[in-house]
Amino acid sequence: MKNIIYLTLTLFLFCLTSCEDELNEVPLTTISPNNFYQSQSDLELATLGAIGLHSSLDLYSWGIHYAQTWPAGDYKRGPGDPWENLSFESNWFFSSLLWDANYKLINNVNLALDRIDGIEFESEEKKDALKGELLFLRAVSYFDLVRLFGKVPLHLSPTVDLAGSSLPESEIAEVYEAIVDDLKMAETILGLENPYGNGYATKGSATGLLAKIYIFMAGHPLKDTSKWALALEQVKKIVDSNNPSISASPYNYSLEPDFQNLFYLVVSPAFSGSGGTGSVTIGQPANENGPEAVYEINFDQTPGLISSAFPTSVSGLLINDWLRTYFEDDDYRKQVTMVTTNTDPLGSLFLEKKFQSTGSTWNDNSNNWTYLRFANLILYLAEAENEVNGPTQIAFDALNAVRERARKGKNGEPERATPADYTTTDASTKEEFRQLLYRERVLEFACEGENWFDWIRTERLEEMINFQGRPQYYKPRLEFFPKPQAQITLGNGNLTQNTGY
Repeated sequence: MKNIIYLTLTLFLFCLTSCEDELNEVPLTTISPNNFYQSQSDLELATLGAIGLHSSLDLYSWGIHYAQTWPAGDYKRGPGDPWENLSFESNWFFSSLLWDANYKLINNVNLALDRIDGIEFESEEKKDALKGELLFLRAVSYFDLVRLFGKVPLHLSPTVDLAGSSLPESEIAEVYEAIVDDLKMAETILGLENPYGNGYATKGSATGLLAKIYIFMAGHPLKDTSKWALALEQVKKIVDSNNPSISASPYNYSLEPDFQNLFYLVVSPAFSGSGGTGSVTIGQPANENGPEAVYEINFDQTPGLISSAFPTSVSGLLINDWLRTYFEDDDYRKQVTMVTTNTDPLGSLFLEKKFQSTGSTWNDNSNNWTYLRFANLILYLAEAENEVNGPTQIAFDALNAVRERARKGKNGEPERATPADYTTTDASTKEEFRQLLYRERVLEFACEGENWFDWIRTERLEEMINFQGRPQYYKPRLEFFPKPQAQITLGNGNLTQNTGY
């Protein structure tokens, strides 16, 4: 079972990183990597374990979403709540959760990568598929770590003893270059489809994520503007610049025709009588692993397999006023993102709808998480094209491709007028186009965890917090979250706390 596997395989690193003062010998329950990684099936189980940890409550089933979405102010919180007033400190629970889980995952990956080339497989295709998956997962973990914490230790080989458990932190640029190296290798060896099926990375996953990495390297804090040209070159590998709604050959991605098909739309039982707005179909399953899924984290309700807790944790939560009013009323994405109820004594409420509960308890949901969808790459094409060449027709076509999908609404309905295409009348300069692009990203990815890091890389975090009516809570330190104080203590001088904590 996935969750059993990853807990067993990560026990060793957990003891190294969290129990240094108490560790006297390797626990008997730990699987020795020297004894375990002996066959193709061993590496398959190890990779499945790494995927299980990536899908766990600590990371993409719960933890990472809270770190991305709640501070961004998508949901209403009460006064004094740390999510509302952004009062994170060095003992912040999510710092420890995300730090520990990512480094457990990284060490699992390093152990497997250290052995995989020496193991005989039934085919090179399957060996490359697993190796590419492992490299992709390591890149994702370091991407999360460097965005969350800035300078972090860079472990690229297995940690098997206490001597190797504490490394000096690397510069942000070094971490990004390691991510680029992993994704370039993954892009080279992965196929257009992964023989292990859904939930595993493909060539398109690596190609698309590498474009995103270049976009982030071009922004704050690195501000390496030379990466804009690389981002444009990279994203054009996967998005057809002549018709941005579809992918370039040999890939087979496209925009999901109906925006609601990306999400399983269920109204919480408490609001089952309220109905939705427009013609969104409540209870319609998502088209999981569909044409827009460049990389999708798969979850399953089958007992013993990893389940998604995140959809339940936001089920029925109140959407903040700033986000509600950000949409034009007739934008179909607003109907998909939030549901209106008039049955509450407080009046009309706008409730989050993209990630509703599909199970019976808090952690038995099967909603997949769209880690990287094709719409994101289309908007990256628009952004990179604008930065390199100005607001060209390619940039407008890419931006309008996403708006056109929102304008079409549900399949079979007459096309609506909103949101209308943008033209050079709306933006004739790079800066004017940036503002249109930034707004579109909020509309397209509301409640999907993109906003917070977007605002940091574009140096708009203070602006957006002020826009939300929370100016008193902005501090420059919010560029990064606090590093776990326990890890700084264990690091014996190798780790430094981020400024302001």
